[in-house]
Amino acid sequence: MKKLGKILTFLLIGAGFFACSDDDNSAPFEIIGDVFVIKRTIGDEVKYANSYVAWGNQPMSHAEVTTPGGANLTLNPASDNLYTYAKEPGINDYFASAPVEGNYQFLVINEDITHQSVDLLDFDDIAFTTLSSAEMVNGVLSVQWETNSIAEAYLIRLINVSGDVAFLSQTLPTQMTRLDIGANTASGSWSETPEAGNDYTVELMTFRFEDDAISSDAAYHIQEVAVTEQEITWE
Repeated sequence: MKKLGKILTFLLIGAGFFACSDDDNSAPFEIIGDVFVIKRTIGDEVKYANSYVAWGNQPMSHAEVTTPGGANLTLNPASDNLYTYAKEPGINDYFASAPVEGNYQFLVINEDITHQSVDLLDFDDIAFTTLSSAEMVNGVLSVQWETNSIAEAYLIRLINVSGDVAFLSQTLPTQMTRLDIGANTASGSWSETPEAGNDYTVELMTFRFEDDAISSDAAYHIQEVAVTEQEITWE
């Protein structure tokens, strides 16, 4: 079965606003709920799934989301500090049908008090970004892609055979069309040492953010992610 790298890995690293609160319980509790669509090609078919994240500026003891159709989904802690709860899709959660648009109601509990947040999901079905090539040259992986006029940011990940994120790039601006990834690259971070013969899936992630998102909080307000993939062997 195909193993998918977790999208939340990007969110936990890329979004630091609430994480910087560091147990500052003197500030009022705040919550941001975010639902976004992930688009992938699975078995030669384009499929979609929703991902859910609830961010708090203080630890939470419970989080859930109610869909526009009335379904209730429980979110799980995404980190030890309990500032983030999430529900990420597995491969069986992807379907060919379009996701349900509308208001998603987030409910969380902080210090026995219930708080709510609403996030509107609209769906434009953003286009995949075309991967031109992903080739190894002298121990460096050169990833090149075509310009996507709908993209608001890119990110590149390498997923190992266990489905774990081995490499995570920095968020890339839309004018970029190439990234060179080496063992000691400064353009991202490795969670394992790449070795010759290791197989990876290159994921080129194309982001669309909510219309009112700004650069400082965009990671909390994702609307859609389109993932283009290619298999490579490290050399």
